[in-house]
Amino acid sequence: MVTGGLGSGQKKLIVFGVLCMIATVAFFACVRWVKVQGHERVIWQQISGVSDTIAEDGLHFYFGLTTTPYTYDISSETFIVDDKTINPKNTYMGEKELQQNQPDSAPVEIPVQMDRLTPEDLAAGKTTGPTPVLVSCVMQYHLDPTKLVALHKQKTKAYRTTFIKDVLLELIISKTTVLDARTVYQGAGRVRLQQTIEAALKAESRFKKYGIAVEKFIIREIVLRDKEFLMKIKAEALAEQTRKTAEKEQIAFRAEAEAARAKALSEQNRRLVEAATKKGEEIANAEAQKAKIVLAAQAEKERMVLAAEAQRERDRLEGEGLQLRKIAEAKGVLALGKAEAEAKRLKLIAYEGEGGRRFAEVEKARALGIGIEKIYYIPSSMSINTIAKDFKEATTIALPTQGPKKK
Repeated sequence: MVTGGLGSGQKKLIVFGVLCMIATVAFFACVRWVKVQGHERVIWQQISGVSDTIAEDGLHFYFGLTTTPYTYDISSETFIVDDKTINPKNTYMGEKELQQNQPDSAPVEIPVQMDRLTPEDLAAGKTTGPTPVLVSCVMQYHLDPTKLVALHKQKTKAYRTTFIKDVLLELIISKTTVLDARTVYQGAGRVRLQQTIEAALKAESRFKKYGIAVEKFIIREIVLRDKEFLMKIKAEALAEQTRKTAEKEQIAFRAEAEAARAKALSEQNRRLVEAATKKGEEIANAEAQKAKIVLAAQAEKERMVLAAEAQRERDRLEGEGLQLRKIAEAKGVLALGKAEAEAKRLKLIAYEGEGGRRFAEVEKARALGIGIEKIYYIPSSMSINTIAKDFKEATTIALPTQGPKKK
Protein backbone atom coordinates (compact mmCIF):
# COMPACT_ATOMS: atom_id res chain seq x y z
CA MET A 1 0.00 0.00 0.00
CA VAL A 2 1.37 3.40 -1.01
CA THR A 3 0.71 6.36 1.25
CA GLY A 4 0.44 9.88 -0.29
CA GLY A 5 2.67 12.76 0.92
CA LEU A 6 5.00 15.60 -0.13
CA GLY A 7 8.22 14.78 -1.72
CA SER A 8 11.54 16.35 -0.80
CA GLY A 9 11.45 18.59 -3.84
CA GLN A 10 8.09 19.98 -2.97
CA LYS A 11 9.18 20.62 0.58
CA LYS A 12 12.20 22.58 -0.60
CA LEU A 13 10.00 24.65 -2.92
CA ILE A 14 7.64 25.49 -0.07
CA VAL A 15 10.54 26.49 2.17
CA PHE A 16 12.00 28.66 -0.57
CA GLY A 17 8.67 30.42 -1.10
CA VAL A 18 8.30 31.10 2.61
CA LEU A 19 11.80 32.50 2.78
CA CYS A 20 11.10 34.79 -0.21
CA MET A 21 7.96 36.08 1.44
CA ILE A 22 9.85 36.75 4.64
CA ALA A 23 12.62 38.49 2.70
CA THR A 24 10.10 40.60 0.77
CA VAL A 25 8.32 41.65 3.93
CA ALA A 26 11.65 42.42 5.59
CA PHE A 27 12.78 44.38 2.56
CA PHE A 28 9.70 46.56 2.44
CA ALA A 29 9.79 46.90 6.23
CA CYS A 30 13.40 48.05 6.26
CA VAL A 31 13.86 49.85 2.93
CA ARG A 32 12.08 53.19 3.00
CA TRP A 33 12.06 56.37 0.93
CA VAL A 34 11.79 60.11 1.44
CA LYS A 35 10.71 62.79 -1.02
CA VAL A 36 12.74 66.00 -0.76
CA GLN A 37 11.23 69.28 -1.96
CA GLY A 38 13.19 72.03 -3.67
CA HIS A 39 13.39 74.16 -0.50
CA GLU A 40 14.52 71.21 1.63
CA ARG A 41 17.70 69.26 2.28
CA VAL A 42 18.09 65.88 4.10
CA ILE A 43 20.89 64.86 6.47
CA TRP A 44 21.46 61.11 6.90
CA GLN A 45 22.00 59.97 10.49
CA GLN A 46 23.53 56.50 10.35
CA ILE A 47 24.67 54.04 13.02
CA SER A 48 28.25 55.01 12.29
CA GLY A 49 27.47 58.73 12.52
CA VAL A 50 26.28 61.63 10.37
CA SER A 51 26.88 61.15 6.67
CA ASP A 52 28.55 63.98 4.75
CA THR A 53 26.17 63.37 1.87
CA ILE A 54 23.28 65.84 1.66
CA ALA A 55 20.15 64.77 -0.22
CA GLU A 56 18.72 67.42 -2.51
CA ASP A 57 15.27 67.55 -4.12
CA GLY A 58 13.95 64.25 -5.46
CA LEU A 59 12.97 60.77 -4.27
CA HIS A 60 15.58 59.01 -2.09
CA PHE A 61 15.60 55.42 -0.69
CA TYR A 62 17.35 54.39 2.54
CA PHE A 63 17.62 51.38 4.87
CA GLY A 64 15.40 52.13 7.80
CA LEU A 65 17.19 49.86 10.28
CA THR A 66 20.48 51.75 10.01
CA THR A 67 19.64 55.22 8.64
CA THR A 68 17.42 58.05 9.87
CA PRO A 69 16.73 61.10 7.65
CA TYR A 70 16.55 64.65 9.08
CA THR A 71 14.88 67.22 6.87
CA TYR A 72 15.97 70.86 7.04
CA ASP A 73 14.14 73.78 5.47
CA ILE A 74 16.64 76.08 3.71
CA SER A 75 14.11 78.77 2.76
CA SER A 76 13.57 81.92 4.84
CA GLU A 77 12.33 81.18 8.35
CA THR A 78 11.43 83.32 11.35
CA PHE A 79 12.23 83.08 15.03
CA ILE A 80 9.66 84.98 17.11
CA VAL A 81 10.22 86.26 20.64
CA ASP A 82 6.83 87.24 22.04
CA ASP A 83 4.33 86.38 24.78
CA LYS A 84 1.23 86.58 22.55
CA THR A 85 0.10 83.37 20.87
CA ILE A 86 -2.30 83.17 17.93
CA ASN A 87 -5.57 81.35 18.49
CA PRO A 88 -6.07 78.92 15.57
CA LYS A 89 -9.85 79.48 15.74
CA ASN A 90 -9.54 83.23 15.19
CA THR A 91 -7.24 83.32 12.18
CA TYR A 92 -7.33 82.60 8.47
CA MET A 93 -3.74 81.23 8.46
CA GLY A 94 -2.93 77.74 7.30
CA GLU A 95 -1.32 75.18 9.55
CA LYS A 96 2.22 75.85 8.36
CA GLU A 97 1.78 79.63 8.37
CA LEU A 98 0.19 79.46 11.82
CA GLN A 99 3.09 77.41 13.07
CA GLN A 100 5.57 79.89 11.62
CA ASN A 101 3.81 82.84 13.28
CA GLN A 102 3.52 81.28 16.75
CA PRO A 103 6.09 82.53 19.28
CA ASP A 104 9.24 80.43 19.62
CA SER A 105 10.24 82.00 22.92
CA ALA A 106 8.79 84.40 25.48
CA PRO A 107 10.55 87.72 25.98
CA VAL A 108 12.79 88.11 29.03
CA GLU A 109 12.71 91.06 31.39
CA ILE A 110 15.68 93.34 30.80
CA PRO A 111 16.54 95.72 33.66
CA VAL A 112 17.51 99.16 32.31
CA GLN A 113 17.96 102.60 33.86
CA MET A 114 14.93 104.85 33.72
CA ASP A 115 16.82 107.89 32.43
CA ARG A 116 20.11 108.43 30.67
CA LEU A 117 23.09 109.08 32.93
CA THR A 118 26.20 111.05 32.04
CA PRO A 119 29.65 109.45 32.44
CA GLU A 120 30.15 111.67 35.49
CA ASP A 121 26.93 110.32 37.04
CA LEU A 122 27.99 106.76 36.36
CA ALA A 123 31.46 107.42 37.81
CA ALA A 124 29.83 108.86 40.92
CA GLY A 125 27.62 105.77 41.23
CA LYS A 126 24.44 107.71 40.65
CA THR A 127 21.43 105.76 39.47
CA THR A 128 17.89 106.53 38.45
CA GLY A 129 16.65 103.10 39.42
CA PRO A 130 16.25 100.13 37.09
CA THR A 131 12.94 99.34 35.47
CA PRO A 132 12.10 96.08 33.68
CA VAL A 133 11.70 96.21 29.88
CA LEU A 134 10.28 93.49 27.64
CA VAL A 135 11.34 93.37 23.96
CA SER A 136 9.15 91.47 21.49
CA CYS A 137 10.91 90.85 18.18
CA VAL A 138 11.22 88.74 15.03
CA MET A 139 14.42 87.49 13.42
CA GLN A 140 14.30 86.30 9.81
CA TYR A 141 17.06 83.96 8.63
CA HIS A 142 17.89 81.02 6.34
CA LEU A 143 20.28 78.05 6.56
CA ASP A 144 23.35 77.61 4.37
CA PRO A 145 23.02 74.13 2.77
CA THR A 146 26.80 73.64 2.69
CA LYS A 147 26.99 73.84 6.51
CA LEU A 148 24.00 71.68 7.42
CA VAL A 149 26.18 68.70 8.36
CA ALA A 150 28.19 70.76 10.85
CA LEU A 151 24.97 72.26 12.30
CA HIS A 152 23.39 68.79 12.69
CA LYS A 153 26.48 67.29 14.25
CA GLN A 154 26.81 70.01 16.87
CA LYS A 155 23.28 71.25 17.50
CA THR A 156 21.05 68.51 16.04
CA LYS A 157 17.49 69.27 15.01
CA ALA A 158 16.83 71.30 18.21
CA TYR A 159 19.07 74.14 17.00
CA ARG A 160 16.11 76.57 17.04
CA THR A 161 15.01 76.08 20.65
CA THR A 162 18.53 76.04 22.02
CA PHE A 163 21.19 77.57 19.85
CA ILE A 164 19.28 80.35 18.02
CA LYS A 165 17.21 81.29 21.08
CA ASP A 166 20.23 81.56 23.39
CA VAL A 167 22.33 83.68 21.01
CA LEU A 168 19.40 85.95 20.08
CA LEU A 169 18.31 86.69 23.67
CA GLU A 170 21.91 87.22 24.72
CA LEU A 171 22.43 89.90 22.05
CA ILE A 172 19.07 91.59 22.81
CA ILE A 173 19.95 91.87 26.50
CA SER A 174 23.50 93.10 25.87
CA LYS A 175 22.44 95.82 23.42
CA THR A 176 19.43 96.98 25.46
CA THR A 177 21.04 97.33 28.89
CA VAL A 178 23.43 100.05 27.66
CA LEU A 179 20.46 102.31 27.00
CA ASP A 180 17.93 103.91 29.32
CA ALA A 181 14.22 103.10 29.34
CA ARG A 182 13.24 106.49 27.96
CA THR A 183 15.54 106.11 24.93
CA VAL A 184 14.49 102.51 24.31
CA TYR A 185 10.78 103.32 24.46
CA GLN A 186 10.80 106.41 22.27
CA GLY A 187 10.79 106.21 18.48
CA ALA A 188 14.31 107.31 17.56
CA GLY A 189 15.91 105.22 20.29
CA ARG A 190 13.84 102.18 19.34
CA VAL A 191 14.95 102.42 15.69
CA ARG A 192 18.56 102.81 16.77
CA LEU A 193 18.30 99.76 19.07
CA GLN A 194 16.76 97.68 16.26
CA GLN A 195 19.54 98.64 13.84
CA THR A 196 22.21 97.88 16.45
CA ILE A 197 20.82 94.40 17.24
CA GLU A 198 20.38 93.58 13.54
CA ALA A 199 23.99 94.52 12.76
CA ALA A 200 25.22 92.42 15.71
CA LEU A 201 23.19 89.38 14.59
CA LYS A 202 24.47 89.57 11.02
CA ALA A 203 28.06 89.81 12.27
CA GLU A 204 27.68 87.07 14.92
CA SER A 205 30.48 84.54 14.37
CA ARG A 206 28.59 81.66 16.04
CA PHE A 207 25.78 81.98 13.52
CA LYS A 208 28.22 82.18 10.60
CA LYS A 209 30.07 79.07 11.79
CA TYR A 210 26.96 76.92 11.44
CA GLY A 211 25.47 78.60 8.36
CA ILE A 212 22.71 80.66 10.00
CA ALA A 213 22.43 83.74 7.76
CA VAL A 214 20.39 86.54 9.37
CA GLU A 215 18.34 88.52 6.85
CA LYS A 216 16.38 90.96 9.01
CA PHE A 217 15.57 91.85 12.60
CA ILE A 218 12.42 93.73 13.63
CA ILE A 219 11.29 94.93 17.05
CA ARG A 220 7.56 94.34 17.34
CA GLU A 221 6.94 95.96 20.71
CA ILE A 222 8.73 97.34 23.76
CA VAL A 223 6.82 97.03 27.03
CA LEU A 224 7.64 98.98 30.22
CA ARG A 225 6.56 97.18 33.40
CA ASP A 226 6.57 100.36 35.52
CA LYS A 227 3.16 101.85 34.77
CA GLU A 228 3.84 105.11 36.60
CA PHE A 229 7.07 105.65 34.68
CA LEU A 230 5.28 104.68 31.48
CA MET A 231 2.58 107.31 32.10
CA LYS A 232 5.29 109.89 32.74
CA ILE A 233 7.04 109.03 29.49
CA LYS A 234 3.75 109.15 27.59
CA ALA A 235 2.93 112.58 29.08
CA GLU A 236 6.39 113.83 28.14
CA ALA A 237 6.03 112.34 24.69
CA LEU A 238 2.64 114.02 24.32
CA ALA A 239 4.10 117.35 25.44
CA GLU A 240 7.01 116.88 23.05
CA GLN A 241 4.65 116.00 20.25
CA THR A 242 2.53 119.07 21.03
CA ARG A 243 5.65 121.23 21.03
CA LYS A 244 6.80 119.78 17.73
CA THR A 245 3.33 120.25 16.27
CA ALA A 246 3.33 123.90 17.41
CA GLU A 247 6.79 124.33 15.93
CA LYS A 248 5.64 122.76 12.69
CA GLU A 249 2.60 125.03 12.61
CA GLN A 250 4.79 128.03 13.36
CA ILE A 251 7.23 126.95 10.68
CA ALA A 252 4.33 126.42 8.30
CA PHE A 253 2.94 129.86 9.18
CA ARG A 254 6.35 131.42 8.63
CA ALA A 255 6.74 129.53 5.41
CA GLU A 256 3.29 130.68 4.31
CA ALA A 257 4.11 134.28 5.25
CA GLU A 258 7.46 133.99 3.50
CA ALA A 259 5.73 132.52 0.48
CA ALA A 260 3.22 135.39 0.47
CA ARG A 261 6.06 137.89 0.82
CA ALA A 262 8.01 136.16 -1.93
CA LYS A 263 4.88 136.15 -4.09
CA ALA A 264 4.37 139.90 -3.45
CA LEU A 265 8.01 140.60 -4.24
CA SER A 266 7.73 138.42 -7.29
CA GLU A 267 4.61 140.28 -8.40
CA GLN A 268 6.32 143.62 -7.76
CA ASN A 269 9.41 142.49 -9.63
CA ARG A 270 7.21 141.22 -12.41
CA ARG A 271 5.49 144.57 -12.70
CA LEU A 272 8.82 146.39 -12.61
CA VAL A 273 10.15 144.09 -15.26
CA GLU A 274 7.00 144.55 -17.33
CA ALA A 275 7.25 148.35 -16.95
CA ALA A 276 10.94 148.32 -17.81
CA THR A 277 10.25 146.01 -20.70
CA LYS A 278 7.41 148.19 -21.92
CA LYS A 279 9.53 151.33 -21.57
CA GLY A 280 12.37 149.58 -23.34
CA GLU A 281 9.98 148.55 -26.09
CA GLU A 282 8.67 152.11 -26.41
CA ILE A 283 12.24 153.48 -26.54
CA ALA A 284 13.16 150.80 -29.02
CA ASN A 285 10.06 151.61 -31.12
CA ALA A 286 10.85 155.33 -30.97
CA GLU A 287 14.46 154.69 -31.94
CA ALA A 288 13.29 152.40 -34.70
CA GLN A 289 10.79 155.02 -35.93
CA LYS A 290 13.49 157.68 -35.77
CA ALA A 291 15.89 155.47 -37.65
CA LYS A 292 13.14 154.68 -40.14
CA ILE A 293 12.51 158.42 -40.74
CA VAL A 294 16.23 159.10 -41.04
CA LEU A 295 16.63 156.25 -43.47
CA ALA A 296 13.60 157.44 -45.43
CA ALA A 297 15.02 161.01 -45.57
CA GLN A 298 18.40 159.71 -46.62
CA ALA A 299 16.77 157.53 -49.23
CA GLU A 300 14.70 160.48 -50.52
CA LYS A 301 17.80 162.66 -50.56
CA GLU A 302 19.73 160.05 -52.49
CA ARG A 303 16.77 159.57 -54.81
CA MET A 304 16.56 163.33 -55.51
CA VAL A 305 20.32 163.55 -56.02
CA LEU A 306 20.19 160.64 -58.41
CA ALA A 307 17.15 162.16 -60.16
CA ALA A 308 18.94 165.54 -60.47
CA GLU A 309 22.05 163.89 -61.79
CA ALA A 310 19.96 161.85 -64.20
CA GLN A 311 18.13 165.02 -65.32
CA ARG A 312 21.44 166.82 -65.81
CA GLU A 313 22.78 163.90 -67.76
CA ARG A 314 19.58 163.74 -69.79
CA ASP A 315 19.70 167.51 -70.48
CA ARG A 316 23.36 167.22 -71.37
CA LEU A 317 22.68 164.36 -73.73
CA GLU A 318 19.63 166.13 -75.17
CA GLY A 319 21.68 169.34 -75.64
CA GLU A 320 24.45 167.47 -77.29
CA GLY A 321 21.92 165.63 -79.46
CA LEU A 322 20.17 168.89 -80.37
CA GLN A 323 23.50 170.49 -81.16
CA LEU A 324 24.51 167.54 -83.28
CA ARG A 325 21.09 167.52 -84.95
CA LYS A 326 21.29 171.24 -85.71
CA ILE A 327 24.81 170.85 -86.99
CA ALA A 328 23.61 167.97 -89.15
CA GLU A 329 20.61 170.04 -90.26
CA ALA A 330 22.88 172.98 -91.01
CA LYS A 331 25.21 170.74 -92.90
CA GLY A 332 22.23 169.32 -94.80
CA VAL A 333 20.87 172.76 -95.55
CA LEU A 334 24.30 173.87 -96.65
CA ALA A 335 24.72 170.82 -98.83
CA LEU A 336 21.20 171.25 -100.24
CA GLY A 337 21.86 174.90 -100.95
CA LYS A 338 25.12 174.03 -102.62
CA ALA A 339 23.38 171.33 -104.63
CA GLU A 340 20.57 173.67 -105.66
CA ALA A 341 23.02 176.39 -106.49
CA GLU A 342 25.09 173.93 -108.49
CA ALA A 343 21.95 172.72 -110.23
CA LYS A 344 20.90 176.25 -111.05
CA ARG A 345 24.37 177.02 -112.17
CA LEU A 346 24.40 173.98 -114.41
CA LYS A 347 20.89 174.75 -115.66
CA LEU A 348 21.90 178.31 -116.53
CA ILE A 349 24.92 176.98 -118.28
CA ALA A 350 22.69 174.55 -120.14
CA TYR A 351 20.43 177.38 -121.25
CA GLU A 352 23.28 179.16 -122.96
CA GLY A 353 23.61 178.56 -126.73
CA GLU A 354 21.25 177.20 -129.37
CA GLY A 355 20.68 173.90 -127.65
CA GLY A 356 19.76 175.67 -124.45
CA ARG A 357 17.30 177.92 -126.24
CA ARG A 358 15.58 174.99 -127.83
CA PHE A 359 15.46 173.17 -124.50
CA ALA A 360 13.91 176.30 -123.02
CA GLU A 361 11.33 176.36 -125.74
CA VAL A 362 10.46 172.74 -125.03
CA GLU A 363 10.17 173.46 -121.35
CA LYS A 364 7.91 176.44 -122.04
CA ALA A 365 5.69 174.32 -124.25
CA ARG A 366 5.49 171.58 -121.58
CA ALA A 367 4.71 174.10 -118.89
CA LEU A 368 2.09 175.75 -121.12
CA GLY A 369 0.47 172.38 -121.72
CA ILE A 370 0.35 171.64 -118.02
CA GLY A 371 -1.14 175.08 -117.31
CA ILE A 372 -3.77 174.82 -119.98
CA GLU A 373 -4.90 171.44 -118.65
CA LYS A 374 -5.79 173.13 -115.39
CA ILE A 375 -7.87 175.92 -117.04
CA TYR A 376 -11.52 175.00 -117.07
CA TYR A 377 -12.99 178.36 -117.95
CA ILE A 378 -11.80 180.96 -120.55
CA PRO A 379 -13.44 184.40 -120.83
CA SER A 380 -15.01 185.31 -124.14
CA SER A 381 -12.47 188.05 -124.67
CA MET A 382 -9.60 185.55 -124.54
CA SER A 383 -8.47 182.63 -126.67
CA ILE A 384 -5.84 179.98 -126.50
CA ASN A 385 -3.56 182.04 -128.65
CA THR A 386 -3.86 184.94 -126.27
CA ILE A 387 -2.92 182.71 -123.33
CA ALA A 388 -0.05 181.20 -125.27
CA LYS A 389 1.21 184.63 -126.26
CA ASP A 390 1.05 185.91 -122.73
CA PHE A 391 2.76 182.78 -121.35
CA LYS A 392 5.50 183.18 -124.00
CA GLU A 393 6.11 186.75 -123.00
CA ALA A 394 6.17 185.80 -119.36
CA THR A 395 8.68 183.08 -119.88
CA THR A 396 10.74 185.24 -122.12
CA ILE A 397 11.02 187.86 -119.44
CA ALA A 398 11.92 185.18 -116.89
CA LEU A 399 14.59 183.59 -119.06
CA PRO A 400 18.00 185.20 -119.33
CA THR A 401 18.85 187.05 -122.47
CA GLN A 402 20.75 185.05 -124.98
CA GLY A 403 24.00 186.61 -125.86
CA PRO A 404 26.68 185.59 -128.24
CA LYS A 405 28.40 182.39 -127.34
CA LYS A 406 31.72 182.85 -125.94
CA LYS A 407 34.56 181.37 -127.75
